[in-house]
Amino acid sequence: MSAIMTVIVDNKSDCSLSGEWGLCILIEYAGKKILLDAGSSDLFATNMKELGFDISDVDIATQSHAHYDHSNGWPRFFSENQKATLFLRKSTADNCYAKKFIFKKYIGIPRRMNEKFSDRIKYVSGDHKLIDGVYLIPHKTAGLENIGRRELMFQKQGRRFVPDDFSHEQSLAVETPKGLV
Repeated sequence: MSAIMTVIVDNKSDCSLSGEWGLCILIEYAGKKILLDAGSSDLFATNMKELGFDISDVDIATQSHAHYDHSNGWPRFFSENQKATLFLRKSTADNCYAKKFIFKKYIGIPRRMNEKFSDRIKYVSGDHKLIDGVYLIPHKTAGLENIGRRELMFQKQGRRFVPDDFSHEQSLAVETPKGLV
């Protein structure tokens, strides 16, 4: 099965579309439209329209990780799409921070997004098949909290900050005639 992948938003643009710090990709596969990430603002909606896509046609949504530059567009997405489920890792929460000097700055998903859109979100664990040929795969590398510590990225657990273990991250894998993408 072939896949068509269209970059909707990326950090830079070399065409008539605008770019921003963030990511949004539309995957067309087996008659389904899958949205991977929603960028850091509503820009993805503008770019989708410019490219001739309709947000309401998206069948499945998923997020690579719980940072704002991949998730701040979800409220707009949910306002214009009434059918797609957003697939997240079970550990996805509004608890991601980066340390700047002595301060911890919030860099996560829109606050209370999980509560606000709970009827549209499905939490997954382990390897998860979205549809035949499309899978969500969690990070499986041990010791990722060491990278969180090194990169000064944290998750808030109660009143404590602990190094991010990146358990909120997942990869989208698509089977194509040339192999996995």
